[in-house]
Amino acid sequence: MHSAHHHHHLPLVLLLTFGRVVAADSQLKTLLVTIFVIVDALVLFILLWTIYAFCRRLKAKETGKENPPPPPPPTAVAVEIIEKGEGMRCDEEEDAVVQEPGKITFATDGGGFGIDELLKASAEGLGKGSFGSCYKAMLDGARMVVVKRLRGIGPVTKEEFLKQMRSLSAMEHPNLLPLLGYYYSSTEKLVISNYSCHGNLFDRIHGNIADLSTKPYETGGRRRADRTPFTWSSRLQVAQGVAQAMEFLHLNMRSSVPHGNLKATNVLLDENDKPLVCDHGLAPLIPASLAVHRMVCYKSPEYQLNRSMSRKTDVWSYGCLLLELITGRVAANSRPGGVRSVELCHWVNRAVREEWTGEVFDAEMLVQKRATSGMIMLLKLALWCCEQSPEKRPEMAEVARELERITAGEADTEDD
Repeated sequence: MHSAHHHHHLPLVLLLTFGRVVAADSQLKTLLVTIFVIVDALVLFILLWTIYAFCRRLKAKETGKENPPPPPPPTAVAVEIIEKGEGMRCDEEEDAVVQEPGKITFATDGGGFGIDELLKASAEGLGKGSFGSCYKAMLDGARMVVVKRLRGIGPVTKEEFLKQMRSLSAMEHPNLLPLLGYYYSSTEKLVISNYSCHGNLFDRIHGNIADLSTKPYETGGRRRADRTPFTWSSRLQVAQGVAQAMEFLHLNMRSSVPHGNLKATNVLLDENDKPLVCDHGLAPLIPASLAVHRMVCYKSPEYQLNRSMSRKTDVWSYGCLLLELITGRVAANSRPGGVRSVELCHWVNRAVREEWTGEVFDAEMLVQKRATSGMIMLLKLALWCCEQSPEKRPEMAEVARELERITAGEADTEDD
């Protein structure tokens, strides 16, 4: 009976024992699953942290390349404007770019100095222009050059920069400032020319710029007493020289706006008031989004009206330059910062309509106290160039021919 009783409960005991084992096994499985989940989470966390750290290092590296630290303050032309390193020279026979450390590419045989000599040269800031800052550097032997440090010209490749500099090197005309040399590195683009010690047309016309910033210039600026008068014959010479330079650019450059930034500060003068047009051919290097704030051509009537430009835009700029030359007043479209100006086209057209034309001429060039026929002809030519509609303006070739006739007529008048 007792044995039978134990046999009777044996299935129950086995069942309970199996249940305990299963329960223990379930707890073990739960524990193992929990451990695996924790381990997997740790591995995933480590993996994600590794990826995140790698991305941060990569981003920091790229940011360092795109935004290099600013150069230290200059002690000479050197430290600020030149990064010693890669340069370029042009192999004319193979038409290729060959990298050489610290090399300036000279457009002519007038170089004779290296980047190290330029680095050691004493420098003087000449101001900030449309395409960057300019510095006067004095080399050994008292030779002076101007270094234009191109800034805000967008991402320009070595090939694009070299192509444009070659194009400028080929521009040889008596009234164009010749390119002496240029320098390229990953962070610096420099254009080098000989220094003109006689200043620019703006200073020649207006004299002391301090007076222009404090007085309404509609009444005329006060010029220095020791200033050499800017005579009518000298102004006519400037008008003709600039016209011939612009005609040359229009014949030899493929750009829709061969100059794009013609203004009085971009016309240099020699000791005899012979003009040298500068800053030509740089427009292709600057993005339109930046150029619209810096260049004269973007202030033309057609651009303001419908965002269009053409070679006739250069003609408009030349007409504004003539009006500034004739009237002695600052043109609003090309005035330097802080200088009062007048809308010359509107002002002169109003004077002509209301028949007080004689008052538009700068008194400094009226030696005879009256306007000559040549002055009247030049004024009419300026207004023709400043027509609101580009189609009504002359070509630069026509402008140059008209200047020849005016100059010839003035010469005949002097002979008589």
